Amino acid sequence: MRVEKFIAENRSNWELLAALTQRAAGNGIRQFTADELEQLGELYRLATSDFALAQRDFAGHSVVGYLNHLVAQAHGTIYRGRPASAWNVIEFFTATFPRAFRKLAPFTVAACLVLMIPAVISGVLAAQNPETAEWTLGAQAGEVIPLLEKGRLWMDDSLPEAERPAISAFIMTNNIQVSLLAFAGGASAGLVTLYVLLVNGLSLGSLMGLTFHYDLGWRLVNFVIGHGVIELTVIFMTAGAGLRIGWAILRPGSVSRKDALFLATREAFTLAIGAAPLLVVAGLIEAFISPLFNPLYSVLAAVFSAALMYGWLLAAGRTQHVQEWTG
Repeated sequence: MRVEKFIAENRSNWELLAALTQRAAGNGIRQFTADELEQLGELYRLATSDFALAQRDFAGHSVVGYLNHLVAQAHGTIYRGRPASAWNVIEFFTATFPRAFRKLAPFTVAACLVLMIPAVISGVLAAQNPETAEWTLGAQAGEVIPLLEKGRLWMDDSLPEAERPAISAFIMTNNIQVSLLAFAGGASAGLVTLYVLLVNGLSLGSLMGLTFHYDLGWRLVNFVIGHGVIELTVIFMTAGAGLRIGWAILRPGSVSRKDALFLATREAFTLAIGAAPLLVVAGLIEAFISPLFNPLYSVLAAVFSAALMYGWLLAAGRTQHVQEWTG
């Protein structure tokens, strides 16, 4: 086939594709009708095929450069990400994030068990023999035990009302740091994530066990229950996201390790990003409701936060909505 005939037969399609691409330069393809979207896809596929033929049969001709530029522009138009908007944020928290939570639920459960089993064991041991807490708490045990012997908890005087806003910010920052460390640990094939869960489980269990040994356990439960539901759930989620990355490194499955890691990281990041605002809520409860040591307020905070959070995570985004493009 002569190049002139090739150009004459396909020029109209190329010009129409160029026109559609130009129209999308401003507001993207959101403005296109369903027919125009179908036409755009078809013209892009034809142009891609024409480009391959031109490379093979007319190498060095200017039509090859023209088609290369046209196909690149059309590809960018079709596959570019949607512009950020309030709707994108709403869609993320009402559909994308809850779906990611449910998809990675096995890893979240695994993270929960890795933390809770050592916590229960160390808690029982510390409740029976406070000296065992020195193995998990180290020097901190020497500071906590004398305080408990006096019938006081370490947070009794640590949250004066005037300082609560600043302490709230510190709590939120600390919780986010722990969650990020557990998440980032996935890059070590999950080993750092497992270590973070194990260490935190042993420490939390020992602290709880010590308080029960000195008959202050229910007072501590009264303090932590309000914010603990959200806080622990977020830690389990972010650690589960880290384990998901680690699993992709160890067991990529039928795809290459690089592709498996890419998919796992995308899912894990979705979970980690969505979890961060929940830690803010937990920090606010811990700073302003938990220090009141009011059982009614603490239980209500725990029940309502659990109901709202798990109702949202387990139910939202189950219906797939197909967006209709209108001009």
